[in-house]
Amino acid sequence: MTRARATLAGMVAGPAVLAVVGAFSNGLNLLMNLVLARVLDPAAYGAVIVQVSIFMVLSVVGNALLIAVVQKETAADGDSRRDQWAWIRHLRRRCLFGVFAATVLALLICRPLAALLAYAHPLAVAEAVIGAAVWTLLCIERGVLQARGAYRRLAGNFVIEAAARVGLIIVFVVAGLKVNGAGLGLVLGVALGTDHARKSLAKVPRALAAVPRRAVRSASLAATGPLAIPQAQIMRRVGLLSSTWVALGALVPLALLQNMDVVIVGWLDHDGAGDYAAIATACKVPVFIGLAVANFLLPEAARRRAEGRGAGAALAVALALVVAPGLALAAVGAVAAKPLLSLAFGPELTGAASSLSILALGMTFLAATLMFATYLLGSAQRRVVVVLAVCAGGSAAAIGLAGGDAMSTAVAVLISQAVTALAAGALVHSMHRADARAAAAGPAPASGSASAPAPSPSETPSAETPSAGARPAGTPRPSLPSLPTRPSRASGAAAEGVSRGPGPIPPVSGPGEVRPASVW
Repeated sequence: MTRARATLAGMVAGPAVLAVVGAFSNGLNLLMNLVLARVLDPAAYGAVIVQVSIFMVLSVVGNALLIAVVQKETAADGDSRRDQWAWIRHLRRRCLFGVFAATVLALLICRPLAALLAYAHPLAVAEAVIGAAVWTLLCIERGVLQARGAYRRLAGNFVIEAAARVGLIIVFVVAGLKVNGAGLGLVLGVALGTDHARKSLAKVPRALAAVPRRAVRSASLAATGPLAIPQAQIMRRVGLLSSTWVALGALVPLALLQNMDVVIVGWLDHDGAGDYAAIATACKVPVFIGLAVANFLLPEAARRRAEGRGAGAALAVALALVVAPGLALAAVGAVAAKPLLSLAFGPELTGAASSLSILALGMTFLAATLMFATYLLGSAQRRVVVVLAVCAGGSAAAIGLAGGDAMSTAVAVLISQAVTALAAGALVHSMHRADARAAAAGPAPASGSASAPAPSPSETPSAETPSAGARPAGTPRPSLPSLPTRPSRASGAAAEGVSRGPGPIPPVSGPGEVRPASVW
């Protein structure tokens, strides 16, 4: 097997495993919905869906923290094993305290919040809040697993967490706990997944590089252009909090783009909300697979960007893995939408079957947008936040103008999601063009040094043309300045810098300590 084939096989293996696991988790979620729909009455089933929606909205905070964790871990700030684990332990303690605080707060505000939402299960609201708080602990472990490339262990954690969560929810609901049992199963399932992820992470320490990462970045500057390296350094300096806020600014519009159509249709057309919810659930397949594949694309983009390399091939693989199932679902929906919905949800929820293929194409564009946004966030490109916010507002307006009709809403979703995907793709293209221009321009000159053009053959010193520093004949040689018999270590370091040839002297931070200019 050639090196190119080996590289391609390694690149496909990671996202392929995650895509398969994403499809498996999606199947478990579908199984849970089918069981709950048959065990619970319609009002209780609707209450469970509302509880899950509250959890999904609040879990965006944990997902944003995951992106920040991946960026910090790939920055490789600490070289020792102790440094590698110190910030992770500190973050775990802070988030664990946040879980306790969120639990107390949720129990205090669940009743007034349920009354505000006209929701008959206040304890279920508290369970959703607590589950989202525990989710942040799981995101820390998964973020480090992603950054260290442990994709198989990450995939195993997806299976364990999804199986535990779905199994516990079904057991508690069937046991008679109903809506509150579903929330309890959600919290315990996420907690078990967190424990499994932490044990898996303990077996995957980050490898200690023989060459410091800063030296690698400095050495790769000449080959990749000057843009990628400063971007990686800026990403490392902003810290976890700033990275989390940026990621949150991108994930909130993505969550709205994924779920706002169901909410708006339910608000405008109560009678047709169930039919549209059925096709919306079926069409989320490419999005759920994209959420799994993003766990590969995010660390790959961040790591390669930090090393001064592009990750376009990883993006292409990720796009192929989410677009292919979306197009397949659209094709099936065009010829067999009604039998598919009748088999999955029952014959009473097939009223919007004619809109399935159109909505499937719209969700395929959303999955592509998710890949573009993940790639840009991994590359520390913040412009995607503004683009997603604007497109989410436009999508909400378009869906509202559809008036709640299933076909009109599906068409509005398709158009708005296509525009959003094109806008995000344009940002990726713009970033790649900027990198190409920077690489073509060559490495930037070192700070404090003057770049002098190479002399042409006509300017080469010869016997007839003395050089600028040549001493005319007959001129006495100037005496050299007296040197101290015992030079200081700092001046010796400076003299060593001069002895290397023309160019800037490396900065000296202390006695006998000379740092490369790239560190400064």
